[in-house]
Amino acid sequence: MRLRKVNPITMASYPNLKIFIVDDDLFCLNLYQQFLLNLGYINITAFTAGDDCLQQIKEQPALVFMDYNMEGMNGIELLKKIKGFDSHIMVYIISGQEIGLVAKESLQYGALDYVLKSSLSPEKMNAIMKRVEQYYTPHRSKEGKRSFFEKVKSGLGM
Repeated sequence: MRLRKVNPITMASYPNLKIFIVDDDLFCLNLYQQFLLNLGYINITAFTAGDDCLQQIKEQPALVFMDYNMEGMNGIELLKKIKGFDSHIMVYIISGQEIGLVAKESLQYGALDYVLKSSLSPEKMNAIMKRVEQYYTPHRSKEGKRSFFEKVKSGLGM
């Protein structure tokens, strides 16, 4: 009997990375969330509609996973609105259909990639998150924006 070699799942380098998931299919929404939790990500917010996501976009997630085919607003329309708000938000479009035009449009409007639902597994999510972490730059806190002298003065109680 041959054992199948499995790629080890790595834990999150940035467990507090703010992630939004948007899908009107509750099963998929929960599945993606569980994949991310298993990788060590803890700052995940799930939405069942694009409008709900947009109402919270001011929270500035680092990453948004979204379904392409949703009621109301499709993934490309939502992608355009998210990128219009903040072009640095990373977006992955997930779809059940293999449509070349949608994949091309997704990349054209700034998505990192287009992923087929049928190909999404814990291993695939791990690979996606490794790529995301390569692009991710944590926001500097206000503490980091203070000058050297301001830091010294506050350290001396001045």
